[in-house]
Order: sequence, then structure tokens, then C-alpha cells
Amino acid sequence: MQPIDTAYSGVNFHPRRGLRHMHIRTWATGIVAALVLGSVHAAGPSISASHARIRLLPGDLPLAGYVDLTNTGEGPLSLTGASSPMFSLVEFHKSVREGGTVGMVPVAHVDLSPQATIRLAPGGIHLMLIGRSKPLKIDDVVPMTLKFADGRMMTLNFLVRSATTQ
Repeated sequence: MQPIDTAYSGVNFHPRRGLRHMHIRTWATGIVAALVLGSVHAAGPSISASHARIRLLPGDLPLAGYVDLTNTGEGPLSLTGASSPMFSLVEFHKSVREGGTVGMVPVAHVDLSPQATIRLAPGGIHLMLIGRSKPLKIDDVVPMTLKFADGRMMTLNFLVRSATTQ
């Protein structure tokens, strides 16, 4: 019996085999595409984090968040934002010294070269946490989502530490 052409985008339909073969081919094509795309994504940038902590200050003073980030991939990464349900605003700031005073300036993004580690730490770039939604205490855990230029997000748990913790 001769296959007949149908309206299924030029797919040949065989009366005895029906659409089952078309579905199997579509499924197999999807699996191969997922494997190829998955391997491309796996070779891209990836990141690890450690020592995520927040220095607790009294009252409603803005807090600072610190973390060590390592780009374990082969491509550059750019950290472009952060958020937390515990704060109304999270920004990147950098401590700067001008004359005899130390101040802070906002930073638009934090770049991570391949195979490099950057420390968000006191005296340098850090997370500025503004507008607490509730009081915090030592050893509380605060979720923080880091956002990257490529659209990826990473949620970390920051441990609340005393004001004397570096």
C-alpha cells in the first residue's frame, strides 16, 4: 500500500501504521534536541557560593550582606541584581574612601571572570539590605535570590551574624 500525503506538514501517513510513527519520531527528535541543548548549557558558566552572611545592626538601620562567589565555568558571569522577601530593597554597594571619610556608592553589576572568586565583603562590594520586613536576630536564616545577566537566578540562605562578624 502506498503512503498518502496528509495535511501534517508534509509527513507521510501510512494507513496501517497511523500517526503512531509520527509521534515516535517527534518524541525522539525532542529527546535528541534536549540532550544537545543540555550539553551546551552544561559547558556554560556555573557558580558556587559560600560564607553567605548578614551583619545584624540595631533598629531599622540598613544591613550588609556578604558572600564568596566562584565562577566555576568557562565563560564570564555578571551579577545584576538581588532580592529577598525579608527586605524591600537589595542593592550592590561599594565602600569608597575619599579624603578622610569612608562612604558607599551603588554598583550596577558585579562581573565574575571564568574560574575566579569574588568576595562580597566588608570594605568592598557588598549587598546593601534596606527596609526589613520584620525584626531579625542572630542565627536567623534569610533567603536571598541573586540574578545574573543571562537570566539565571540562584537562591542562597544567608545566616544572620553579630555586628562584629566580618
